[in-house]
Amino acid sequence: MGIPVVILLLVAGVFFAGCSDSSTTTSETTAPSGVTTTVAPATALYSAGDIVKNPKSTAKTGLLIIGYDAGTDMYERAYIYPNSDGSWGYRLDSKTAKVSRPTIETVYTEKVRTVAVSAVPIGTPTTAATATVTYATKTTTVTTTATATTTSALAPEVKDITPYYGKTGTTVSITELEGKNFVSGANVTLVKSGESDITATDVSVSSSILITCKFAIPSDADLGSWDVVVTNPDKQYSRYQNGFNIIQGSTSVTTTTTTSTTGTSVSGLVTLYSASPSIVTTGGGAGSEMIMVTGTNLTSGANLKLVSSSRTLTGTGYYLPNTQQATARFDIPAGSSGTYTISVMDSSGNILGSLADGLVIQ
Repeated sequence: MGIPVVILLLVAGVFFAGCSDSSTTTSETTAPSGVTTTVAPATALYSAGDIVKNPKSTAKTGLLIIGYDAGTDMYERAYIYPNSDGSWGYRLDSKTAKVSRPTIETVYTEKVRTVAVSAVPIGTPTTAATATVTYATKTTTVTTTATATTTSALAPEVKDITPYYGKTGTTVSITELEGKNFVSGANVTLVKSGESDITATDVSVSSSILITCKFAIPSDADLGSWDVVVTNPDKQYSRYQNGFNIIQGSTSVTTTTTTSTTGTSVSGLVTLYSASPSIVTTGGGAGSEMIMVTGTNLTSGANLKLVSSSRTLTGTGYYLPNTQQATARFDIPAGSSGTYTISVMDSSGNILGSLADGLVIQ
């Protein structure tokens, strides 16, 4: 009985060993079918610090790439604005948004330059940002020759000007140049890169917060936005960027007086720099979007309008959060995809200023 039992045990061992080998072989054979094929991620064209623009748009702004997330295939971007000398630049605020990589790389195809994101200053483009930079230079010069009384004086700050536009070939009386730290003997000039300064006459500093003066605008003066510069006798000054607009003289008068509600353009009264958002995605369906524009003299407007080659959309609820921004809400019908010119209109429907290719609906 002992021998048959041993034989049976040997046979059983061989049988189970064969099953074990079969199981192992099957496992090794099927394992590769469970391996997930890795697809190479999309390669981003831009990286943090790149400044890109839409070459088809006349907007002066660009996009500052904050970063790229390969997991979502989206860029994080912010708007960046050029300085008065054309160099880049500054941000109005710390807001950013995430936009799909294909959208950015399809629309914003021009790379301007690359900067350090942390080096781009954040702040509203008012005199404060400019004054801080230029004042530092002036202080160095003044303190080498000035007394303690001079160094204790505060730099002027320009906040607003009324009226904020004038026509070529005319003399404009400025009734309210508002700000603070104005000193008797201050000079006032209109300044634009590449153009001769326009120096004010009959300058009167009625108080530390108010100046009146006159500008004799040459008939061949360059149209568009000019900076307003107030310089105190101690050479400290403030530069109010794009604070004054020069428009065409007799041509603008004729156009304005003969226009009713036809939407004729009153060129140069409003200057638009950018729109936010600049890309609206509806997927071809209907939607609603609040559009904000940045520019000058927006208080003269009453509404915004979007115009493409096939459709015109008129905004509602024109609102001015500050003197350099205006918003309106647009109901976007289905099938409104395209590139739109954004215009500011007055209460009669006259176009005061436009931004070509300022908005893309997709």
